[in-house]
Amino acid sequence: MQRSASSRVVPRWGLACAVWCLATLACGSEPMGAPPATAGRVAVPTAGAAVGGNGPLLPPAGTPSAAAGSGAGSPLIVLPSAGSGGAPSQAPADCGTLTQMAAAKQRPADIVWIIDASASMVDELLAVQQNITAFASSISGAGVDHHVVMLAPIDVAAGTPLSMDAAHYRHVISPVDSHNALQLLLDQYGDYASFLRPDAALHFVVVTDDESFMPAADFRTQMEQRAGKPFIFHSIASEDANGLGCVGACGLPIVCGAFAPGRQYYALSDATGGEKISICVSDWSAVFGPLQKAVIESAPLPCEYTIPSPPSGSSLDPNKVNVELVAPMKPARTLPRAKSMPACGTEHAWFYDDPAAPKQIRMCPSACEALSSGGSLQIKLGCETVALN
Repeated sequence: MQRSASSRVVPRWGLACAVWCLATLACGSEPMGAPPATAGRVAVPTAGAAVGGNGPLLPPAGTPSAAAGSGAGSPLIVLPSAGSGGAPSQAPADCGTLTQMAAAKQRPADIVWIIDASASMVDELLAVQQNITAFASSISGAGVDHHVVMLAPIDVAAGTPLSMDAAHYRHVISPVDSHNALQLLLDQYGDYASFLRPDAALHFVVVTDDESFMPAADFRTQMEQRAGKPFIFHSIASEDANGLGCVGACGLPIVCGAFAPGRQYYALSDATGGEKISICVSDWSAVFGPLQKAVIESAPLPCEYTIPSPPSGSSLDPNKVNVELVAPMKPARTLPRAKSMPACGTEHAWFYDDPAAPKQIRMCPSACEALSSGGSLQIKLGCETVALN
């Protein structure tokens, strides 16, 4: 049965279809250590948006460019204006007025899509094709080095710019039907494992209007054994309409013309912290938006940040630098500065590559490990440095 967006409500039940991990660095006016509005969830800012009242994210016209190699999603640094003699002026309450990009390595994330290619999925296949390139571009623009794998009988992304980017995209021919998506992800793991990276956050995305024959717990156990690490599973499937979903082959449509609620897929998302998105949506920006955000937030943050040259008329005071970390599901905290790498010990702290003439901010080993779980990092200039005792 082919479904259209207009047929995605079940009249019989009258059910309506429901449907910064950007490493953002800016010196805001909020108190240090204040928890984020939503722990672990940071909005991705857009160019020109204000951060903590400190002006645009991107430097104003005429401001010297960022250090070479910085990406659109690289951390932002706030630089105080200079006073007489080239020294920084007294920092205002917000500790800065100008923003500059800081160069940082891209963060890796691997995203494996598997799409039910049964006859009822024509609309969804088209929607993925129309949005997949923008999805990858948005992730890349946020400083995430993406690898996208597509498991489907045909290359759903064929003809898109992403499909021609062999460094970031791979199609794996896979006989995906209504019920076998989880089994095929396991059976064909060897076909795409070489495209996955050990240091990358691993995501799976299933798109289906049916249910899996494999239990969620079995898949999770077996896939973690194959991958050697945890993963995040995202479900674009039919929600269970308050328990009114079809159980077994009763032949009745469930929600919006879907054949069965994706209970096993939703259970996987619950267990791994992934997104649960209704297959009923007609506007697929509501699908790709949450996925993009989830991927960006999960990607490991870099452990080294190159300090750019300050704009003309400003200078950097290395004793007025602070680093604030917002780890997933934890309140923000200011990391102290260690005098050197050996002085780090087991503390969550940071240090300069060269204290006399710093060019890089580097994370101590414990802090670097914490950054591997993603989140957001703020480097604040102009405020007196919190030192490690």
